[in-house]
Amino acid sequence: MNEIRFNDIYKNYVDLALKTAVYYCKDKTAAEDIVQLAFAKLYVNYDEIRNKEAIGAWLITTIRYLAFSQGRKMNREIPTEDCQLRKSMNEDTVDAEEVIFMEERRKQTETFAEDLLKAVYEHNPRWYDAVLKAYVLDMPQKTIADEMGIRLEAFQSILFRARKWIIRKYETQYRKIE
Repeated sequence: MNEIRFNDIYKNYVDLALKTAVYYCKDKTAAEDIVQLAFAKLYVNYDEIRNKEAIGAWLITTIRYLAFSQGRKMNREIPTEDCQLRKSMNEDTVDAEEVIFMEERRKQTETFAEDLLKAVYEHNPRWYDAVLKAYVLDMPQKTIADEMGIRLEAFQSILFRARKWIIRKYETQYRKIE
């Protein structure tokens, strides 16, 4: 489709298209978007339209379809604000004691993790590097093994021994926090 022909069609049918879209959408902003989309579809599909004399009917039908399609989408969507409001209404309010308890538990967990990692480092710095990279930094084990200059199986053995040592030394302390 050439640009001159498209501009003529646009000038002739834009008002009708907008009125039709507003009729079906009941929202001028949405109607403008639909009209823009309909004319874009017309531009792309113009060569496939058999009856060039019925462009107006084609536009009205396309706008009607797009408006109904958008309406169905809008009915399925739940605005984010509604989701947040519904969530906040369903949540129980947290009292001051619970906030204090949660903060204390968070501090205990942080202290425990710091103490555990410090103890692992003091016991075996190589274990510390392996545990930190594999479990804290979530690096691939093969990459860490290559960095350490060892086979993957040897690296996994290091992690296994470190894990067993941590469990033996810190399991009871961990259960208290949990």
